[in-house]
Amino acid sequence: MLAGKAVMINWSDVAPEHRPAYYEWHSREHMVGRVAIPGYQRGRRYLAAKAERDFLVLYEVDDLSVVTGPAYLAKANKPSPLTQRTTPFIRNSVRGLARVVASFGIGTGGCALTLRFDPRAGDEDRLDRYLLGSALPAVAARPDITGAHLLVADKAASSIVPAERRGRPTAIPNWIIVLEGVSFEAVDGACDAHLSAEALRRHGCAEPVARDTYSLQLTVPRPGAFDRS
Repeated sequence: MLAGKAVMINWSDVAPEHRPAYYEWHSREHMVGRVAIPGYQRGRRYLAAKAERDFLVLYEVDDLSVVTGPAYLAKANKPSPLTQRTTPFIRNSVRGLARVVASFGIGTGGCALTLRFDPRAGDEDRLDRYLLGSALPAVAARPDITGAHLLVADKAASSIVPAERRGRPTAIPNWIIVLEGVSFEAVDGACDAHLSAEALRRHGCAEPVARDTYSLQLTVPRPGAFDRS
């Protein structure tokens, strides 16, 4: 299950020669700083296994107001010197601030598969019924799958461009599925069985469907999440 009613999800490229600098900034400053904002629950970063873009980043938040509100914007509109030096290395971003429509499962998996797609005009309800009533519950019931989630990006929220993102062209996704599992075979097999491009098309999905797989690199919880005092 995702920890919240909304997410920030981002696919992007960072060239191998820039990754030491990227890890220094993203792991030790950016992710730690983001989860310290009230309403952030957890941040995760994944590395491409078979994907069009190098990295997948996912932040789980209480709701969309967290990633559009004053606490977030105060940070994002005042980028640190390290942020200003490092963010030019990030290319080809696809980023959405999205509602969690449904979240099935028992926990976090080490392997993730994402699908990005649009419903066909007029077929939104049919596709929604298939995903929520059939496909995602069936995927989540598999013993090697730990999570199956449907997200829908909010175009207005996703279009906000704070200072730290200016000058970085960014595409906005629409509907997104995230599968989590214990192996790449698990997420690929679940997708092939219930969420193939052909199955999605039959139930109201438009072309194309972008499919990517990633391995988990890092999870950063909100401060105090594991405080035992």
